[in-house]
Amino acid sequence: MKKQIHLVIVRSGGSIINFSSYNCQELGLAKALSKKGWKVSIILAGHTYREERIEIMGGKEVTVYSMTFKALNQQLAQFEGMERLLEKLHPDLIQIHEFGMWMSFTVTRWAQKHQVKTCLIQGSYRPTQKPIFKQLELLFNATFGKYVLNRVQGIGYKSPQAEKYIRQYTGKKCLPTYIGLDEERFYHTESKEWRKMPETENKHLLLYVGTLESRRNPLFLLDVMERLPDNYLLMIAGDGILKEKLKKDIQDRNLEQKCVILGKLRQEELPALYKASDLFLLASDYEIYGMVILEAMYFGTPVISTLTAGAEVLITSGEDGMIIPNKKADTWSHVIAELCNDTTKLTAMSSRASKKITDELVWDKASERFIELYNNITEMKTKGFYPH
Repeated sequence: MKKQIHLVIVRSGGSIINFSSYNCQELGLAKALSKKGWKVSIILAGHTYREERIEIMGGKEVTVYSMTFKALNQQLAQFEGMERLLEKLHPDLIQIHEFGMWMSFTVTRWAQKHQVKTCLIQGSYRPTQKPIFKQLELLFNATFGKYVLNRVQGIGYKSPQAEKYIRQYTGKKCLPTYIGLDEERFYHTESKEWRKMPETENKHLLLYVGTLESRRNPLFLLDVMERLPDNYLLMIAGDGILKEKLKKDIQDRNLEQKCVILGKLRQEELPALYKASDLFLLASDYEIYGMVILEAMYFGTPVISTLTAGAEVLITSGEDGMIIPNKKADTWSHVIAELCNDTTKLTAMSSRASKKITDELVWDKASERFIELYNNITEMKTKGFYPH
């Protein structure tokens, strides 16, 4: 009988996530792999040390270990007790994320010592734009990052832009490992008749879901709304540092009838909102992938996006969404109006968007690319595989 492989997925960054409001990529992958016979554990940052067994359909389970940590920033974080936990778990294979993170280096060094094979999944495709950290990150990549790249046995990338970025540091073979959608997150949803509310009746509904922060440019969407007629309504679901400024700008620009801030919603509340919306708007400067693009398209809401790594992977512009390579409000408003006024085109675009995600990018399908990467690694001979 073939031995069950124990895969440990390490979410290398020093950021804490909330499973109730965040569609965790690592958990979605782990659940899909578990259904296919893999034993999977996840290690990630947490407020306190915690072990949680998450039951999934089919009687399987995934174990999540939350670790306390110290961090200078998200990239430079140290999980406390990491080596002891790895020794306890005794993994056959480890998956790390981002070669420019301290925990990726720490885990790779442990794996080297214990001769455990390791793979890297790369999503980032440019250095940080914060001047104080940019030079430090470039130095890290050329030293500790190089160590990681030289010693992992397999590399996957989330987007062609991530592959291009990693090619600056290594000539190793890389495989595409595009991120999938965890359908189980939406099996238990709350229904709400968004279209029957007084403020939404007889309007074209536009949607933004995500953190209200500068790199996602929610304020730019107000510029777009100013150029659209009164029968358009932008619903903004999210929270963040720009929330109060958004509220003030909406009031100062007399956009109260065209823009509404819904606040942060739970995962269970989102499906009805996606389904009710005509278009999803995402004007980000930078997106490693963009889970909201996946979610919107899955529910048949075509996405209009700037050219980011995730949009490039997910959207075929003009077919199942639109990519606009600039942030010109006149251009965006024109494209939005053109699509909303062409019901036939918008309906076809909606169908193609949903079909693409369902056919190719739910985790049951997307996990096959990861399994290909794992199989390439586990089938390699150990001799000569751990260079000093």
